[in-house]
Amino acid sequence: MKFLMVQMDSESKRQQQGVDRISALPDALVCHILSLLPTIYAVWTTLLSRRWNKLWRSLPNFDFNDVDFPTNRTDRFMKFVGRVLSSRGSSDIRKICLHIHHCENFSTGEFSRVHRWIRAAIRHNIVELDLSLWFQYRKNDEFRMPLSLFKCKTLGVLSLHSNCITYPAATGGCFTSLKVLYVSDFDDDSLQKLFSHFPVLEELTIDAHLSFYNVLNIKISAPELKTLRILLDYPSNNYKRPNNIFINAPKLENLEVTDGVLTNYNLESTKCPERAKIVFGDRCLNVDNVHFRDEDDVFEDEAPRLTNRAAALLAKVHNVKFLSLDARPKCLEAWCVPALENLGKLELALRDCYNWELLTELLKRSPKLEYLGLEHRSTSFDEWEIPECKWNPPEFVPICLSSSLKTICVKGFKGGQHEMEVAQYLLKYGEVLNTVIISTKNRFNRQDGHPYKTEEELCEELRVCPKGSKICQVDIIYDAGLYFY
Repeated sequence: MKFLMVQMDSESKRQQQGVDRISALPDALVCHILSLLPTIYAVWTTLLSRRWNKLWRSLPNFDFNDVDFPTNRTDRFMKFVGRVLSSRGSSDIRKICLHIHHCENFSTGEFSRVHRWIRAAIRHNIVELDLSLWFQYRKNDEFRMPLSLFKCKTLGVLSLHSNCITYPAATGGCFTSLKVLYVSDFDDDSLQKLFSHFPVLEELTIDAHLSFYNVLNIKISAPELKTLRILLDYPSNNYKRPNNIFINAPKLENLEVTDGVLTNYNLESTKCPERAKIVFGDRCLNVDNVHFRDEDDVFEDEAPRLTNRAAALLAKVHNVKFLSLDARPKCLEAWCVPALENLGKLELALRDCYNWELLTELLKRSPKLEYLGLEHRSTSFDEWEIPECKWNPPEFVPICLSSSLKTICVKGFKGGQHEMEVAQYLLKYGEVLNTVIISTKNRFNRQDGHPYKTEEELCEELRVCPKGSKICQVDIIYDAGLYFY
């Protein structure tokens, strides 16, 4: 007991005096911690210890962001970046994030400094570069990307966010190590010519927020590409000028497309991706905080043409094993669905009117389906005007219901008449079902403010309805908790 009291007293004194545990950390660990901070904060830590005065100079990662400086003092930011990079030793730099959101504050010739910083990064064998150059309101200059960056032999990851970059013509020997590329907010034709010069690229993301006059004509040629994401955002007044994207990627495994169906997609390679996520949403663009959205009459006029493009894209990914579909009503019709012989997992967003015919067709044409995820979403600005379409069960029970479908997950369930009919149909004919999960956050009827079904009513209806599987467990998740039987 005496020994214990002495030990506790010693510990108490140590706590009162304070123990500098940070100073005991090895330099490598301190550098790793500092490299996770914005560089300006890493430099400020030199106030804590003289020992750290030299550590920040050898950080593997730098994160420069002009939002950490007063908006009208871009000169301070530029001097800081230049001072940090010029004081760098001979050790390599792994990653640089350089984000400049107010290029309009630059004086003439300031972009020459950015050129110097990129050349310095290349000399230090940069592996990852995240570059953002943005004019908020007036564009008074252009930044021409140095060709030396394309020829950098150590560059493996490149992210470009800009509305002012122009690009030199790529030649042989470019991007020899580049495996990941993210490009957004481009409006220069020179970039569209780059996508056929990536010999080892494995992951490509094109996030294009197009202007009113942009039309994309892109040819992607990447023999090692495995993941391709295309996200297109544009106003509705250029709907008659479709984009064209040609994709030659024989090793493509994952395809993600978010588009208003303004694009013709041409997959030239013979291999079909294993996973596809396709969102056919509203064509929209946020410009100067003003949100542009399709007018219904504009969409109605173009719906047949857009539906044909949607069908063409689905036909090109018919061998997928995983498919996620989200489309506004009338944008993707039941006839668009090809035979999906290898599909094992399907996630379908049922928008506004609940496109039950699309669901029926997907079930009929997916004989190996094992997992079905349904999500009810509202895309209308006025929820009071949303109609509810009628569920018409198929003439013949889909093969997947009797032989392979094991799990069903439903989100956004409101308990309406036709939703209940669909749920009961799936339970009745799902002969090998193991689990059905039904969750809802919206429990109120649009007309009278009362629930479609109380917890007890919903549980009772699903409990007494016929079930094709004797081992199926149904879980019902409300905001207030979980109900199961």
